[in-house]
Amino acid sequence: MLSGYFARLPLTDRITFAREIWAAVFYGVFAGLALPLIPIVARRIGMSPAGITVMVTMQFIGALFGILFGHMADRRKKMPFVIWPAIAGRVMIGLLIFAQSPAVYLILVSVFFLTVNLGGPAYASIMRSNYSDANRGRLMGNIRIVIVIVAAAFSLLAGILLGRNERFVRWLFLAASAFGILSSVAFARVRVRQGPDFPRDAPSASLLHSLRTVRRNIPFLLFMGILVLCATPDKLAVPLEPIWLVDFLHLGYGEASFLLGTVVSVASIAGYFLWARALKRFNSFAVLSVVAFLFAARFASLALARASSQLLPMSILSGLTNAGWDLVPIFCIITLADRSNFSLYIGFHTTLFGMRGIIGPSIGTFLNSSGALPITGIFWVIAAFIACGAGLLMAFSRRRGVRAPARIRIS
Repeated sequence: MLSGYFARLPLTDRITFAREIWAAVFYGVFAGLALPLIPIVARRIGMSPAGITVMVTMQFIGALFGILFGHMADRRKKMPFVIWPAIAGRVMIGLLIFAQSPAVYLILVSVFFLTVNLGGPAYASIMRSNYSDANRGRLMGNIRIVIVIVAAAFSLLAGILLGRNERFVRWLFLAASAFGILSSVAFARVRVRQGPDFPRDAPSASLLHSLRTVRRNIPFLLFMGILVLCATPDKLAVPLEPIWLVDFLHLGYGEASFLLGTVVSVASIAGYFLWARALKRFNSFAVLSVVAFLFAARFASLALARASSQLLPMSILSGLTNAGWDLVPIFCIITLADRSNFSLYIGFHTTLFGMRGIIGPSIGTFLNSSGALPITGIFWVIAAFIACGAGLLMAFSRRRGVRAPARIRIS
């Protein structure tokens, strides 16, 4: 069956996908063993809430460098920009076996989170060059399904091992680090396709000159503005959701494992399958608008919940929309971006993501602590803004010429 599946793919798609599957399997092991444990161990060894906040915020700080890394990846070989930040971060997870104090743990995990988004622009560019338009959505979706399945299985295995002896946790970090590094090594075997749109030696240009090129792409900037309306409001809920789930809905450990772990994972698999197929048949901006409408519904369902037993719709919508936000925006940017500066465009998007992640939680905390709005009121505001952004996305998708972005001549 697999041989028939691979035989239907073009040669470059087939080779890239076969090698990326191994990277996905190894990364799934890494994610399943390490990622769920990071905040739990941090709290167990005595890290303060402020320290945990700093630790998690580092991924958004790292994302601020997206423009710089995207600019550099467009003018050099792209693979090192994917591989080396990933290896550096995963080595930090292995070093947690020696972290006995909260301070050392904070430093190591912060470096890991700092590197999480650095390779994103170059990775997206490789996916654009190596996968054909007809198969890109389906293949990228399938890779993510593999990651989710493997991560869920090894997360369950980690839970069983830790249930027998919690001292295994340090060794799980070491094992996860090894598989994470193997994932990077496996992905490094992918040969980046070169062609007229992806020259080996792109012309030299300053970052400022490249940003001017982005500035002249009016449809792209308009899309980024709409995306701010769709993807910023949910960041307000980052510090508030745990409070709502634990203090008000009294979500227990068993329920959390099922609703936020198992249900979300299964829904994510369904989401990757659904969105990948939708991208092949429909306008990517229309698909993203549907993702955003469902995202608004997620926060509405969370606001309506009055008991932990009522969180099932939120969990299902979380999985579906997580998959959508992971996959679909890349295809929207592919439609709008200049071919020779694609990594820069992804980097611009990544930098805005970092800015939203830093600013949003502070606004949410202020609104709640100041008494301006209750938590449910904030959830409703989030849902309303996202729904407005989804409507604008739908209107944007119907604009004439959206597939051929307008340019202003550079004199």
